[in-house]
Amino acid sequence: MINKLLVGVIAAFIATGCTKKEDVPSEKLSADVIRPIAESFLLPGTTMTDYKRENGWVDTQSPNQYMVRYTYNITLTKPLPEAILELAQQYMKELDESKRNPGLMGINSMQTAFAITAGGTQWVSAQGDAFAQRRDALLGQCAPCISFWNGTDGDKDSATYSRSAYSLAWSQYEELGFKDTAAVGDGVPRRAWAPFMKTENGWAAVQ
Repeated sequence: MINKLLVGVIAAFIATGCTKKEDVPSEKLSADVIRPIAESFLLPGTTMTDYKRENGWVDTQSPNQYMVRYTYNITLTKPLPEAILELAQQYMKELDESKRNPGLMGINSMQTAFAITAGGTQWVSAQGDAFAQRRDALLGQCAPCISFWNGTDGDKDSATYSRSAYSLAWSQYEELGFKDTAAVGDGVPRRAWAPFMKTENGWAAVQ
């Protein structure tokens, strides 16, 4: 009788354990779903490190959904000025492509040019006179950055776009949390999350 009781208790314990495990999205599912979300914030010259599940909870706004959150770091893999330069060069390639395919009445080209020049100029202007010293300190660490900043063969329009592109790129790293003194290996903490829903086939990401 006692043995039967023990068997019943053990069976119930195992069943309960399995049920609890299925009450939340698995580590593999949540990690695979949230990783691309986390990686979408990576910029040139950075990588994702220390990616791990932090917490999970029932969504109070949608009780049929379960939220899972991961923490991670965005870590520099190259000197900050060079990373900024790489992104700025990507912006210039987008500008060149828009000039080759300007779209109807050149709208595509104008929009791209405006996004680069307005974004970079506004970020610089907001800093006032203090930007010049900040610029010299950062660019002084990177000869190719200085060349890019000065434009092609001293062309005024080229310099305008390249400076705006570099400033816009710089602002993106600042927005992530990188200070001008950041070195290779330094990282900024981030969080990423996603909702999941229990279906008849198990847990699935909410599209």
